[in-house]
Amino acid sequence: MQGKYSISEIKDRISWEHFFYPWKVGPGSDEAAGLKAEALSMMSELESCIDIKYILQPFVAKTDADDIILNDIRIPFLRQQVPGDDGMCLCMTDFVDDGDSVCLFATTVQTHDIKPGLYDDPYLSLLLLTISDRLAEAAAEQLQDDTCKQMGWERDNIIRPAVGYPSIPDMSINFLLDTLCDFEKVGIKLTEHGMMQPHASVSGFMIANPDARYFRIGQITDEQVADYARRRGFSIEETKKYIYE
Repeated sequence: MQGKYSISEIKDRISWEHFFYPWKVGPGSDEAAGLKAEALSMMSELESCIDIKYILQPFVAKTDADDIILNDIRIPFLRQQVPGDDGMCLCMTDFVDDGDSVCLFATTVQTHDIKPGLYDDPYLSLLLLTISDRLAEAAAEQLQDDTCKQMGWERDNIIRPAVGYPSIPDMSINFLLDTLCDFEKVGIKLTEHGMMQPHASVSGFMIANPDARYFRIGQITDEQVADYARRRGFSIEETKKYIYE
């Protein structure tokens, strides 16, 4: 499934706290209020120049230890090496059983027909960049709700771990998702390091499990790096590049 959202459909889902962060502006301040007003004005002015696209693909999963297998594509995950408050060392596979439905997704924000002078203005250029990043995340929020309705999932039982975030730090996982979903259908291309272009793009998994939660992998051991490299089919040096850089 693929489609588009309009700014008006998802702007209420924008996390303004995260929007203010790169500007080093505190929420609730006069500066934040002014910045938000300018961002909303830009979105209104450029709505016809901003495309917000998504792709979603459900799969029936199989599991094998710390790997999830979708359509015979093996996706390895890392496991925490330091127990959390509950004494558990979590891995994303803990929340998936054989036969469960797992969805892969990507959202992206692409601009077109922007007046060249906008990019020559550092402030306006950065404003558009941060708006685009937040819209990509807002689109993922909206897509999660839409997916819950489509799949019959309870909204409170869903996690949406994204590639490159603390629970899935390996950006090369994007290559596997691309193989399964074909990101180019929505205009996303991958760099040699697995980064998505345009920059304002989000990819990851949607997993339904009442016990599912977000977590940080944290520090991992050399032994785990070697095991993960074997499962990923990479050299240890290449694996370290994807995980640590």
